[in-house]
Amino acid sequence: MKINPENFIVDEGLCLNYKSLFISGNDEAYIFSLVDLLVKIFSKKGFVKRVIVEGVGTAPDLFNVENKYLYISENYIGDNSVKEIESNKDVYIFYEKSSSKNKVIKQFFSKSKDRALIECYELDPNRKKIILNSFIKKHNLVFENNVYWFMLDLLDNRFSILNKELDKILLLDNKNDFVVLSNTLNKSHSTEVNKFYFKIHLNRAGITAFLNSSINSLSDFYSCFSYFKIYSLILFSSKNSVDLEAKIPKYLFREKQSLINLFDSLNENKKKLLSSLLYKTENLVRKNPNLYKPLFYRFVLNYKKIIS
Repeated sequence: MKINPENFIVDEGLCLNYKSLFISGNDEAYIFSLVDLLVKIFSKKGFVKRVIVEGVGTAPDLFNVENKYLYISENYIGDNSVKEIESNKDVYIFYEKSSSKNKVIKQFFSKSKDRALIECYELDPNRKKIILNSFIKKHNLVFENNVYWFMLDLLDNRFSILNKELDKILLLDNKNDFVVLSNTLNKSHSTEVNKFYFKIHLNRAGITAFLNSSINSLSDFYSCFSYFKIYSLILFSSKNSVDLEAKIPKYLFREKQSLINLFDSLNENKKKLLSSLLYKTENLVRKNPNLYKPLFYRFVLNYKKIIS
């Protein structure tokens, strides 16, 4: 059975429903992180970990101790050996990065309801949201709506890094402070990316220069796009200039007047156009992640055109 890795993070008891698990995909750090998580879960349930070395079989317990074993290998031991482990009521975990060589192995795991095929890839916004929501529920946290979406976009798309970022957030006294949150997530060029929103008046050459120097990965795109979303949400949700001033984060004291001027220039039609542009761009990038740079370039030009 094919199952998303996030399901095992949300429900730690889920792995106990399977006799064998194959963890694959192209995000090796995610694969290793998930293996570590599953080992901890099985160990808590009394399973004894055994690492299978290539060429060495699963030897019986010489002392006849009735243990439950968790066998782990990074080299596939073969279908028959997997079935033998399962017949002894033990569990087998095999992990290996996706390749053309393990397609048949994936079929062996995905076609059985007693086995799990888990593929780890860079997180898209929906899968990242599942992990964040689980984290919030687990620790009984409360985030303001704007802060939640800001944090979701700013969190890394690579699980191993995102997991460490969540640990940092957990230690914060004020988790709803934009500045503290941004500093904690420690984006190397967060200040430059943050301020780009207020440089949207740049000509095409200036916008291209910024893209080439600062937007070089999908994570970079989401980091920068998140600022456009959060500042737009502040503008859309403000009833008047006084309401807007109260919502502007303190770290934008130099840019406060620019936001107020922009707010005064927006009518309901422009707000609808900007909202639609944000929605369409995010959906396009989600469907075409490899095109994040040209899509962002087009987004910035259209955003600039609407507010001009």
